[in-house]
Amino acid sequence: MKKYLILAAFAAVALGACTKVETTKETVNEPINFGVYVPKATKAGTAGTITTDGANSTVSLQTEGFGVFATYSNGGNYAATTGPNFMYNTKVSTSAWTYSPIKYWPNETIDDNNGATGPAAADKLSFLAYAPYVAAGSGTTGITALTTNAATTDPKVTYAVATDPSDAVDLLWGVAGTGGFSYTDVHHATVSVAEGMPLLNLTKPAIGTKIPFLFKHATSRLALKIVGAFDQVAAGGTLDAATKVTVAQIRIVDLPVSTSGVLNLNNTTTGAGVPNWESVTGTSTTLVVAGDDLNATIKDSGTDAVQTVEGVTASQKNIFVDDNTFFTLIPQSSSTTVRVEITYYVTTADGDLATGYSRVQNVIKKDITFASGFQAGKSNTILITLGLTSVELSATVEDWDNVTATSVDLPINS
Repeated sequence: MKKYLILAAFAAVALGACTKVETTKETVNEPINFGVYVPKATKAGTAGTITTDGANSTVSLQTEGFGVFATYSNGGNYAATTGPNFMYNTKVSTSAWTYSPIKYWPNETIDDNNGATGPAAADKLSFLAYAPYVAAGSGTTGITALTTNAATTDPKVTYAVATDPSDAVDLLWGVAGTGGFSYTDVHHATVSVAEGMPLLNLTKPAIGTKIPFLFKHATSRLALKIVGAFDQVAAGGTLDAATKVTVAQIRIVDLPVSTSGVLNLNNTTTGAGVPNWESVTGTSTTLVVAGDDLNATIKDSGTDAVQTVEGVTASQKNIFVDDNTFFTLIPQSSSTTVRVEITYYVTTADGDLATGYSRVQNVIKKDITFASGFQAGKSNTILITLGLTSVELSATVEDWDNVTATSVDLPINS
């Protein structure tokens, strides 16, 4: 059965507006300041769930940080060919959301309402951001590369799907939030950015204005859960205390999704904030959950000894080692059929056997279909139900069959 869990997590990133001090009709800028708020948990970067401050054993965004690219346009609009000439992969982190070197809003405006004027077209800044921050892409999974600081293109992040859930990275990118974003700049013009679009062509804000980012998921998420159905179709049956059902391995075989791609941080689809994936390669991948990636309460020991863990029960359990672990995938929205393969054991303690137990290996495969595929920002859940039927014994005693008597004549003694 297919199940969707939508994770509506985001980070609101604010660029502080500048204040001005009059000095012979010129303005003096304060630094551009960042402020970050994560109202709900969001998984990103290193394996684990990111929150603002790392509460409840999650990963702290204050520590991981996020990366910002910014382009300065001298009297014109954003052009990808200009490249990141104002900020390049600037890390913003710590509880105060600090970064270095400090940058300032351009002061060139049409009219600052205090008599100072500039060219007919004001300078503009365009901000593109992603999370989690990496100094440079490396390795074979997750964020493997970033465009260089000399690139004359939009900022881009190269990403590879991890087949091991402990390496999965949920890539995020920043856009304008629900309802879009608008403000009045210092020369009395209204600046507007549509919902779900990147924050481009921003002129100097009036005092007190903040420029927010909404971080959205560029990947799709896949969760795995398991439950036992004992002696009945639906879950809820009981399992004899001497028996343990333990999982050795789960494989999602030849999953028809891309193995790598390039996320352009300058998305172009208005409204929902659709990630701009480019150079998507690969046609299938196999995902594996085994060993230390398995939930310790259901994990098979790998030996023939009687299992001491709780095992699979009539209550749903996460298959992964913890609730903060998932597979993350490059999205695709067409109907997708996948093959799920599980290897599990049923072990029963039995003192009458020479070994002290019976142990049966089961390898089960089944194809399932996700009608809507794997969409960005949505979590799909595969729920594996293991049905077990107890061996029932009955007995009768067969009656004796009466046959015709046979006479045996013996010699008669006299």
